Amino acid sequence: LYWYHFHNSGGLRLDASQYLTPEDSLSQTFLKLLFRSKDTPDALHNKVVDSSYILYAEHDFAASTFASRVTTSTMSDVYSCLCTAIGTLRGNLHGGANEAVMHLLEEVPSEAAATDYVNGKLSRREVIMGFGHRIYKNGDPRNAVFKDLSHQLSQKPGGKPNLFAISNHIERMMEEKKGMYANADFYAASAYHQVGIP
Repeated sequence: LYWYHFHNSGGLRLDASQYLTPEDSLSQTFLKLLFRSKDTPDALHNKVVDSSYILYAEHDFAASTFASRVTTSTMSDVYSCLCTAIGTLRGNLHGGANEAVMHLLEEVPSEAAATDYVNGKLSRREVIMGFGHRIYKNGDPRNAVFKDLSHQLSQKPGGKPNLFAISNHIERMMEEKKGMYANADFYAASAYHQVGIP
């Protein structure tokens, strides 16, 4: 968050003490610092961030965990281990997957456009991010949680029901045409977007 604000504000330094209280949860801390706000974040927004922390932490031996452990096994310092994990997490096939999904969703303004978009990508044998998983071959159980959160957000004032409808349409198409199921990153993208997480 510090780098995000510094980079996007032309050098503004984030003073966390302006926004936080000792009672803030981890998700409240994240959201307050992200939005540079003293206000208590929306309860559903907190739930999205908390759920994300839990669902990704419970995901066993992810690529960033593996990469960090490899660096650790060389007896390197802790900073190098964290940098390895962060660098791995930045990749589109790992932590960048939900960002790639959001870029896809931003390109399609309607369900009809989504049909054309998905059919075009499939005919060109291009990857559609947010589908498939190396472990969860018959569906990612985390997807149901993110899908529900995205749907709840879409129903709130300021929510984006069209974004959820397009996501749902693409998910059905991929199941029917390719037998591929959405992974956690697919609906995490629209949930994060509706919370305001860049």
